[in-house]
Amino acid sequence: MAGKDDIKKERFTSEKEDLARLNKDLEARILELYSLYNISKVLNLSFAVEEIFNGTIHEIGKTLKIDEFCIMLIDEKCQELAIRAWYPDPGTLPDVRFKIGEGISGMVARTGRPAIIQDVSKEPEFLFYKGAITDIGAFMCVPLLGKRENVLGVFNVHKTQPNAFTDNDIKFFSEVAEQVAIAIEKAIIYEKTKEASMRDELTRLYNRRYFFEYLEKESLRADRYNKNFSILMLDIDHFKNFNDKNGHIKGDNVLKQMAQLIGNKLRCSDVVARYGGEEFIILLPETQKKAAIIAAEKLRKAIEDFKYEGGENQPEGRLTVTIGVATWPDDAAFTSELIDIADKALYLGKKQGRNRVCSKDDMQLKKDEI
Repeated sequence: MAGKDDIKKERFTSEKEDLARLNKDLEARILELYSLYNISKVLNLSFAVEEIFNGTIHEIGKTLKIDEFCIMLIDEKCQELAIRAWYPDPGTLPDVRFKIGEGISGMVARTGRPAIIQDVSKEPEFLFYKGAITDIGAFMCVPLLGKRENVLGVFNVHKTQPNAFTDNDIKFFSEVAEQVAIAIEKAIIYEKTKEASMRDELTRLYNRRYFFEYLEKESLRADRYNKNFSILMLDIDHFKNFNDKNGHIKGDNVLKQMAQLIGNKLRCSDVVARYGGEEFIILLPETQKKAAIIAAEKLRKAIEDFKYEGGENQPEGRLTVTIGVATWPDDAAFTSELIDIADKALYLGKKQGRNRVCSKDDMQLKKDEI
């Protein structure tokens, strides 16, 4: 009789332990669902990508109770992953990019499958964000998938200690990534619609309105992080002569071809706009004057070497440009003044014979000669 009682007691104890474990798992799942609900609610208030990153990342971090994570999105222009948000401190945002397939993040972006590295010191493919972030022991990367299962980017979670992720983490953070991806895809569609109104109809470059908005943002960013940036003002030499000799249709073709050439010769982060008529304006982020002059000279030479139909009718027998360069904060303390300096440098280049690059330094040299 005692044996039967012992069996019943053991069974009761086992069932009680199973029930307690189930209750604990249920409580954890309810907490996860509540966290997902809060994250979804916060994300749905954002209509632009920058709003998601600036306004909700901190809330996501607090809700998830994790020390550090980042979001990388695919730059469609150059097909690279770029860091767009960093928690807990956006001020530490490293300027790191990965090619698709490069490192763990690049591999997840290519395959669309999540990855957990419990001890990154044993993983030769782990790049520590190319040396920018070294205090990582365990790492999880989850893809951000759009509605068509297309990869928008990746959601990376860092732990300082190895073997810190549980079996349930990959499922939970995949659900978090799904909510983030829904918000980002919605914001990207919104921004593309908005951007369409900021494009020049002929060249498909940005228009002046967009450029000035971007310039103001870049000046604030450069000021905050103590960075340089440069402006290139570019004008086609003797363009009226080209239109008079060849007609406006060929003139429009030149503007379209030149816009494409300029875009191909610059970095993904550079911003090009049609300033008006035959003028283009270019913003080079994190670029000092010497590097900007080198970039301008390469661009001038590429345009000079390109064979445009009708270019043989130009005074020099080919189509050329003159470029004015100005650098912030070296040449000006205000963006409007910076554009004015670039324009004056361009005008000096025209006076000196065209087909050249000039900067404020050349303007000073001209004054000294007088």
